[in-house]
Amino acid sequence: MARAYITEKQVGREFWYFAIKHAVYMLNQIPGRLGRKLTTPFELVYGVKPDSSTWFELFSIGYFDHKTEASATKSNIEAQTLAGIAVGRDEKANTIKFYNPLTKAYYSPPVFKLDESRLPASHFPNRITFDGGLICGLQSRNTDPAPEPFPPGTRVNVLINGITKRGTIQNIPLPSSPALDDSTVIHPSGQIEELNNNQYTVLLDDNTTAELTFQQLLSPTETHAPIDPAAPATVWAGIPSRYLHQDAKITLEHDGVYHKGYLNYSPESGFEFIVRRNMRSKKIDFKVPLPNFAHNWTSLLADETLLFGHTTVSSYLRPGSYNNAPSANHVSAKHLINSCPPSLLKALHPSNPDRHIWLDSYKEEKGGLERLNVFERITKRQYLQLKRSGRIGKALPSMCVLVIKPDKDGNPVRAKSRIVVLGNFEDRYYTKSQRYAPVLKYSSLRLLCSKAVGDKCILKQGDCKNAFCHASLPDDELTVVRPPVGDPEYSQDTYWLLNKTLYGLRRSPHHWYNMFVAALKDMGLRPSLHDPCLFSGTLKQQPTLSTSLPAPVHVGIYVDDFVFYSTDPKQENLFMNELKQRVVVDFMGPVDWFLGTAFTWKRHNDGNLSVFLSQSAFTDYTAHRFAVDRIKPAPNMTPYRSGIPIDSIPNPPKGDPDQKRRTKIYQSIVGCINWLATCTRPDISPCLTFLASYNQNPSHGHYQAALHALKYLYSTADYGISFHSNASQTIQAFNHFPAHHDKEAYTDATPPSPGDVSRLTSFTDACWGGQFGNAVPDGTPLELFKFRSISGFVICRSGGPISWKSIRQNRTSLSSCEAEIIATSECMTELEHLRHRASDLNITDANTTVPVYNDNAACVQWSASVTNKGTKHMNLRENYVREAHHLGLVDIRHIPGVINASDLFTKELRDAAHFRRCRDTMMVSRINFEKYGHVVPPHHQQHGDLPYYNVRSPFPLDSSPTRAPAPAG
Repeated sequence: MARAYITEKQVGREFWYFAIKHAVYMLNQIPGRLGRKLTTPFELVYGVKPDSSTWFELFSIGYFDHKTEASATKSNIEAQTLAGIAVGRDEKANTIKFYNPLTKAYYSPPVFKLDESRLPASHFPNRITFDGGLICGLQSRNTDPAPEPFPPGTRVNVLINGITKRGTIQNIPLPSSPALDDSTVIHPSGQIEELNNNQYTVLLDDNTTAELTFQQLLSPTETHAPIDPAAPATVWAGIPSRYLHQDAKITLEHDGVYHKGYLNYSPESGFEFIVRRNMRSKKIDFKVPLPNFAHNWTSLLADETLLFGHTTVSSYLRPGSYNNAPSANHVSAKHLINSCPPSLLKALHPSNPDRHIWLDSYKEEKGGLERLNVFERITKRQYLQLKRSGRIGKALPSMCVLVIKPDKDGNPVRAKSRIVVLGNFEDRYYTKSQRYAPVLKYSSLRLLCSKAVGDKCILKQGDCKNAFCHASLPDDELTVVRPPVGDPEYSQDTYWLLNKTLYGLRRSPHHWYNMFVAALKDMGLRPSLHDPCLFSGTLKQQPTLSTSLPAPVHVGIYVDDFVFYSTDPKQENLFMNELKQRVVVDFMGPVDWFLGTAFTWKRHNDGNLSVFLSQSAFTDYTAHRFAVDRIKPAPNMTPYRSGIPIDSIPNPPKGDPDQKRRTKIYQSIVGCINWLATCTRPDISPCLTFLASYNQNPSHGHYQAALHALKYLYSTADYGISFHSNASQTIQAFNHFPAHHDKEAYTDATPPSPGDVSRLTSFTDACWGGQFGNAVPDGTPLELFKFRSISGFVICRSGGPISWKSIRQNRTSLSSCEAEIIATSECMTELEHLRHRASDLNITDANTTVPVYNDNAACVQWSASVTNKGTKHMNLRENYVREAHHLGLVDIRHIPGVINASDLFTKELRDAAHFRRCRDTMMVSRINFEKYGHVVPPHHQQHGDLPYYNVRSPFPLDSSPTRAPAPAG
């Protein structure tokens, strides 16, 4: 711990004494168990519990009052605030002891202000030298104070009597009330009263002083006052003229891309970053304003937003996006200092250093509402008149929800504000059908993605701005709301009369969906009959000179986000132009981050296209949330623990005091796993099925099993699914089957042919009986559901999985054949629904016979025969499989179990090699995707030039009977 203190604050080894002393002090306050009692060494010695409010970050910079020097009072133009390094608690007074390297003295001030974000080496560069240490860090608290934005010595621009002047911060405001007890020595009351002001003391360059508030320092140029004639010469004070001067060459990161340009200053617009062909050119391509650049230039350099000169930016400094596509306009969250504030009132408080960012974010949200004419301001008198007339009910409260949105790598990218009505206070009643608004099925998104890849087209993405604020509010739903608390224009006499729907109202999603669908229908698109958020068709507004049949446009919508594509770029541009005329929308180019999934597109040299879908950012976030990221990743592990099946874990004892807390955490873990299994991680689906069975009453063993599954996800966070336009070269989902002529590989099954691989293909399987094995002693009572079989299937197209499922059957099967028939019936239900959606998208696969592979010969024979005496007990719904087979909708075929991909979904695979083999038939890591351009499992890389390599064949590569050509791409 002491070494961590030294490394975290980068101080020298002369501070070892204080580090060890404080580490002992903190260790004595860490709780532990003494018998069955939870206590601390501090409490055992002193008889009282430790006070966590006295904890602080060791070696932080602190500011305190120091008005005397060698028994002499300082003058008004001298700095009366001293800085020091917090080295521990004072043993005689309830305060912190500070050490100043310049005076080499210790101070115990009654009132101080900590700046825990500033390093001692940056404040005392010539006095503090870091000797090196471990790379580690300390966990931050949610209550950490905000860093001091204007420490002593900071050069600032201030507005004095309408004239902009330059000065230096001398003193900073200290806390208004010292948090001290009776044992503390209090300075004379007159001095305390002086400390209670909340103003900064600025020493101006003309040797005069000024007392200014934080707000006056933060926005000195908001008032339209005349500019000092000497300002153009003084604004460069404090900026290194060697690198930053008028027309200096600089490189700036803007909208995710580094641009080479020039630094420019003008009295009208201030500092700007301008991009032009060369320094002498008068034509400006574009410009980026640099507000408060004289104060922020150091921060821009620190986070690599600003670079000196025109240099080639290395890949290490480039933004983490794989697609440098244009993005929507928004307020960036890259420069936020603190975490997301809980309310608008705290976000816009003058003491918040991020105030200007959140103010811009709120202005963006409110300005969007005003441009859409969502509300009109009325007085309290007008509101009461409407209420007495019976047209409206009681005014609804509103609030502003603040969110920091991450990008696909988990880094903060957007500071978003959303004004929301508290709709739970509505006094109107609506049925479910009156409030319902559908969203895009995730399997429909994968189906649309596979179709786009098959057409060698990249999906495009769009975002409707203020979506729920477009639809007009019906007359019978007239509503009045109060502005959110914290609004800069908030007044007790101000109300908002809504003209359109607003976020939070119960029927807002329904109104928005109806409006958006009407707009798409008006453009000529028709919704799918089996997924109301999937649209396809040709646009009505075609160019007059066009004689050829226009290509269709395919669209999938999810509330206000949507994806679309067409094989004709002109139709895509026409779609964007037509939609812009109906709603306010931002088009962000190729899909990069959609519904929490990162898309990576790769165009091969031969013209083929591949896409990789993953959720590595959410996986890392979940691992960090539940403290799983502290382990060393083990890429070869599985989500199951050897010898401990999940169904064999006993239930928790009755009266367990930790049961309530454990259940809450367990349900959160299972919920996160469920989101991953639904979207891009089919390999975790069977584990999810087992864990979800104990959601209401998990034991400690179930909790450990859930953590083990998280460790597996963290170790394989870069895994995902992929689709390929050249999938026919290596079989559906890149399953590695034997070559067609290799009849010795197996004789009881027919492998899929190369012509089948670009269309829908299904694999289904079931595991008969329970999963607990011999891990449960004989005579142990077990719940009946543990004896039921597990059904699993996966449906693939274009080299990737479209839909998959792992589910425990509703009843106990009497034979393996019966279990397989039930599993095939589950697959047929999803397959039929998928065929209908594929038909709505004009996918030719929907009109052909779909092969369904099963590894149970009795099930395959049953589907092609008639009902017999041995299976007369089967339910009629299972006969749907036989009917579909006889009608030619599907073709039930046999496949060896060792190469059945759906074997992954039916059991806890104890063989780690077999688990990885099944997983790699439908999934791929990002490294392999970017290296090979297609799915080549790690255990097959030495056989990468054999598209139909048999996993059971013992012969080495050089002695293989036939060498198939290497796949393109």
